[in-house]
Amino acid sequence: MKKLYATALLLVGSLVFSQVGINSIDPKATLDIVAKNTTGTLTDTDGILIPHVDRQRAQNMATVATSTMIYVNDISTGTNSGKAIHIDEAGFYYFDGSVWQKLSFNNQSYSLGDIQYSARTGDHEGWYLLDGRSIASLPANAQSAAASLGLAGNLFDATDKTLKAKSTAESIGTVGGNDSFTIAQSNLPDISLPGSANITINSAGSHTHGPDKGSGFLITGLPGGGYGGGSPGSWGGTGVASTTASAGAHTHTLSQAVTVALGGSNQPIDNRSAYLALNTFIYLGE
Repeated sequence: MKKLYATALLLVGSLVFSQVGINSIDPKATLDIVAKNTTGTLTDTDGILIPHVDRQRAQNMATVATSTMIYVNDISTGTNSGKAIHIDEAGFYYFDGSVWQKLSFNNQSYSLGDIQYSARTGDHEGWYLLDGRSIASLPANAQSAAASLGLAGNLFDATDKTLKAKSTAESIGTVGGNDSFTIAQSNLPDISLPGSANITINSAGSHTHGPDKGSGFLITGLPGGGYGGGSPGSWGGTGVASTTASAGAHTHTLSQAVTVALGGSNQPIDNRSAYLALNTFIYLGE
């Protein structure tokens, strides 16, 4: 009987005042709900109880009016797709005309195109993983947001990359740099390293030399007696010497290009500092 009486009051209020008051005879809005117990120690419960549904139910609602509100109490059913693309945890959701959007009660605010690192592994609450996928695969509202940011084709691919502020000559989304590098000769310092080399050419002091080819030296234009043991002859004669004559102490000059092996194995140098691996997301709105 109480339920019927309350329904009758709602209908009368709707007809007479064009406003409905619950626990109020003077509603101040289209629907004005006044707590039955505004103070005191009574244990009666006041408040508004929003319908509880699971994700599968929210996903399968055929016709949903924009601004409809629900409380999703179970996400073990259904999937993150279709109308339920953003339903990834229990909580309040409202329908924006296309999908259920999470009703946030915190003071955080984000702008389209904001970037953040996260330990999350997939899209969530308007944040989309920068993994290089096609923008056409995103929900319609995210595609529209991406277009407003000038993004076309694919999302940026931030996999295994760090972020930096762009230079004046770069465009947003420019990719550069390497994880490792190798040193070329031109990268080495232009210095001479101190060191020493010990080279023995021949014994010092007076000595003779033998030929390096054949059996001796051909001597021409020599006086009688030859040179260095050559055959006797007169001036203008010829002879063969097996060694040069003994000379005084003298030096020899050696000029030789030398290559010094450094013992390396051409391994590239890791160009990265110590790091913590996380995922990178862009905010395209809920």
